[in-house]
Amino acid sequence: MREQLLASTFWGIRRPKVPLAQGHFLLRLNDPSIAFGAESAADLLRCYGHLRRAMTDLAGATAAQLYIALNWHPVGDAVGEPLPETSTPTVHAFFSWPGSTTAASALRLPAHQRVAVGNTEGLDERLRVWGGGLVSDTPGGPTPGPDRAWEPPGWADRPFHIEPVGPAPGESFRGGHWSAVARFPAATLDGTDPLSLLALAKNMTVLASHSRPPFQGVTLWVTEEWPSPVPAVIHLFARRHGEEPQQIADFVAGGGLDLPLSQD
Repeated sequence: MREQLLASTFWGIRRPKVPLAQGHFLLRLNDPSIAFGAESAADLLRCYGHLRRAMTDLAGATAAQLYIALNWHPVGDAVGEPLPETSTPTVHAFFSWPGSTTAASALRLPAHQRVAVGNTEGLDERLRVWGGGLVSDTPGGPTPGPDRAWEPPGWADRPFHIEPVGPAPGESFRGGHWSAVARFPAATLDGTDPLSLLALAKNMTVLASHSRPPFQGVTLWVTEEWPSPVPAVIHLFARRHGEEPQQIADFVAGGGLDLPLSQD
């Protein structure tokens, strides 16, 4: 297991065993027995925000792509997703800047063909000391939502608009792929209200368990760029072993992780 670069109360920042890009990092829960509650969600956003600002300053990052799996471990070629390193809750973060390797270019390959990048030590060392070496809050903290007094009862419990993703032209509807967009988006994802993040995690579980037959797990991909005039779109995939091809592989192969301007 790689050395932890930075640690916060609940989450830590480290390199994966097989970094697929200079900007590939892990956000990992320090203690897997800790429940994902409001404090843990807030600390995850704090760690991501610290890492995002550091990569912007140190490497000129302009985008990040985040992956997390819930009750799911990819097997086989795992096209479209990184391989798990542990059962401990983990977020894969891929930061991109001009000339860098992107998540899309690395993950289009089957797992056995992927090659770890080298020469990450210099960036890692600068990250360790950036901002005094302490994980800090996003300036201004979570973005406060607007006045919701006018909303009908129950709307306050729906921080994300979630809907099924339709099929590509000429293909039949398969189900199991949803998009989620924050109803009151922050400028960047680290400005998200922690309670909204908890609600999204709950919705991920509900989407999988209420399907017939139930799915075994859910994975999430989200791309954000800064600055951006439009909110980030979160893609949720219900997962079931034995289904081929996996929708997430089709999503990545079809350009779902491509950035508007190629950075390869």
